[in-house]
Amino acid sequence: MKPSLADIQHAMLKGIMHPGHNIDPLIKNPARDTKDVMLGVYRYAYVSRLREFLANDHEKLSCYMGEAAFATMSKAYVAKYPSDQPNARWYSRHLPEFLAATPPFKKSPELAELALLERALNDAFDAPEAAHKTFDDLAAVPPEDIAQAQFAIHPSARCITVVTNVTGLWSSLRCGEQPPSPYRLDEPQEVLIWRQGSSSRFRLLGKEESMTLAKAQEGLPFGVICEMIAMMDDPDTAAIRAATYLRGWIEAELISDIRLA
Repeated sequence: MKPSLADIQHAMLKGIMHPGHNIDPLIKNPARDTKDVMLGVYRYAYVSRLREFLANDHEKLSCYMGEAAFATMSKAYVAKYPSDQPNARWYSRHLPEFLAATPPFKKSPELAELALLERALNDAFDAPEAAHKTFDDLAAVPPEDIAQAQFAIHPSARCITVVTNVTGLWSSLRCGEQPPSPYRLDEPQEVLIWRQGSSSRFRLLGKEESMTLAKAQEGLPFGVICEMIAMMDDPDTAAIRAATYLRGWIEAELISDIRLA
């Protein structure tokens, strides 16, 4: 039975994506070179194009690794993760986990964390639109009700935990400077990533603010959050510390709604 056009297209695609798949019977003998050479052109173009997607999503990682090392890494990534999405935006989604688990890249943990940070910044940029509340909106809440206030955090916001100086590496690369030598932090660090206006941003969080933000995202009332803050440090300054965090979130356009429990 003669294969249909769809069968031929599917077989060609499989042959390009998986070099071990034999599709010689489907290819006519070329006037020049060999079948393998001609098919190799398509296979090279396939890997090269996917490498471009990776470099576009992870510009700082590509710069940090260097062209040759990034190309080697990309080839290994393409072999493990063939394209499975019609939208190129999602092709690099596995890269942080790939770098963290695959030798020799896993010997340099800053590579996976640099990919993780860039992925989070990309995701923040693509997050849904949401309004942001101002100090006037906060002032409209009656003082006697502030303890019952719940703060909806902007949908772009998320936290990641890093164990290297990856934020310093990213900042140096962004400024076109020579990045510092990578090193492990004394203890894990929380990093907040979000979109403010039309730009993705990040900043480091202390343990207390990280907990506070997480509880706000869970929908806990402000009064309960203040009680939890009081248990982490000086209870006499808990309200001031909570208000300071809240002020910073409003300035950063992180509060998308204020509700009363």
